Amino acid sequence: MISMITKPPGWIFLIGLLAPCLLVLYWASVPFWYDIEMFLLGVFVLGPLVLIYIGRLIAASLEGQVNGRPWRWLVAPLIVLAVILALVTNAPFHLRFAISLPEMEAYAATVKEQSRFGAPCEWVGLYRVCSSAPHYVESEPVPGSAYLGTEEWAIHSNTGFLMVPHGEPEAETIDDEYRHVGGRWFGHHGWDKW
Repeated sequence: MISMITKPPGWIFLIGLLAPCLLVLYWASVPFWYDIEMFLLGVFVLGPLVLIYIGRLIAASLEGQVNGRPWRWLVAPLIVLAVILALVTNAPFHLRFAISLPEMEAYAATVKEQSRFGAPCEWVGLYRVCSSAPHYVESEPVPGSAYLGTEEWAIHSNTGFLMVPHGEPEAETIDDEYRHVGGRWFGHHGWDKW
């Protein structure tokens, strides 16, 4: 039993670490992160994996077996470090948004005055758009604007993107929050019916 604990993490451990890390990166690739879900995954999945890793490293150090294959001990911390660096720089969102932007621009040009609610969801770039409409200010549509309501796998959230031809969207309300994501585009987060 001790010999297994003192060995560097194997493929099963690394896959068990990589899977939730990839899920965290996916949840961070939207305009407004899934904060609660990411926190819970970090506490209940990634936290115990980090503690197991530290326990194995300490046991291996006490047995003097860390020196044999130090590069294998570095894989897990490098995965965690890469995820932290990606989150700090918001790289998952910037990458997904940059890849999707040309298709989102083309899709937004078709919205104009036509709202699409209840239509089947469709992929626009790397985002699943399930509704679209022009942006309204005081019950009047803003010409050239487009709101794209998105849905993510396994989590329903009232988020999406808003493209306004110039300026900024209307002031934030108690139900709506916006953040500038690039050019004429803003991320939108509305009321989640909590």
